[in-house]
Amino acid sequence: MIIENLLNTSPYTFGSGNAYKLLGPSISEPDPSNIPEFCICDFVACDYIEKVFTDPSSTDFWKNDKNDFLFKRFVAVDTVDIELYKDDIKVADLNNNTLGEFFNGFPSGSAEQQLYVGYLLDWQLVQAAHGFGEYQVKAQLDIIGSVTEYESRIFKLCFFNDILASGSVRMETVQNGNIIGSQFDFTGLQWKGSFRLPGVFGNPTPVYESDIYVTEQRKRKQIQDRMEREWSLSIKQINWEIANSLVYNKLLANEILITDYNIYAESVWRRISVKTKEVEKPAVFGNPKKIYNVKFIDEKDKYIKRNF
Repeated sequence: MIIENLLNTSPYTFGSGNAYKLLGPSISEPDPSNIPEFCICDFVACDYIEKVFTDPSSTDFWKNDKNDFLFKRFVAVDTVDIELYKDDIKVADLNNNTLGEFFNGFPSGSAEQQLYVGYLLDWQLVQAAHGFGEYQVKAQLDIIGSVTEYESRIFKLCFFNDILASGSVRMETVQNGNIIGSQFDFTGLQWKGSFRLPGVFGNPTPVYESDIYVTEQRKRKQIQDRMEREWSLSIKQINWEIANSLVYNKLLANEILITDYNIYAESVWRRISVKTKEVEKPAVFGNPKKIYNVKFIDEKDKYIKRNF
């Protein structure tokens, strides 16, 4: 082994043998008044705009949309004033049936239901009175002395067009019964709801079930066979308001009718009556919006073969 000693051309200087610090220029602290306020809207779109459609000359249900709104009063002196705005300008008070169906309590319902205030907005009537454009429903609420204001998502009212409507799905529901955890008791109300989602519905997949018995000769004999259709609803990004209403209200409805508007669908699906089977875990992408996939089955168990 050969060892070669080389000179250190940059030896470390210890000085007095103690560590010491060098004083540099001071760094100014940031001024809080100059720090811009953070808002998630700078990175993702916060406003959720729902396209709604109407054909002024058509009575076809799939060409004319509706949307529902329901509010709860606690005592008789509470007030709920529902208003319709176009381009942020008030155009109507929603306190009669001029633009849809107005519900000032449900007289045949419970004492609680008699204080509900709701509106089923008919966009065909809105267009006839105020034209196409961007709308918003607002409500001034005075509930037990607390004054608040409700503002809906923005609705972009368009003339119905197959291409423009493609990529969306309309869900219509009828609610009865009491949803525990909801502020509303729908028992006996037959409350009709409707709204449009970005997504795709269809792909009916047959699911086969069979009841059989085995004879003494080891032959399998049919008792009953059932063919069930499983439907798929793939929803694109929706905000929390819509997701919350969908998952914890609409999908629990007594009746669910779905119409698909995708022009490349395998068939025309209009008001398909279904029951919710499964809601997959939503996909989250670090923003306020979510993507859901929902499985349905036919509401009516109709494809059955029996031998008794």
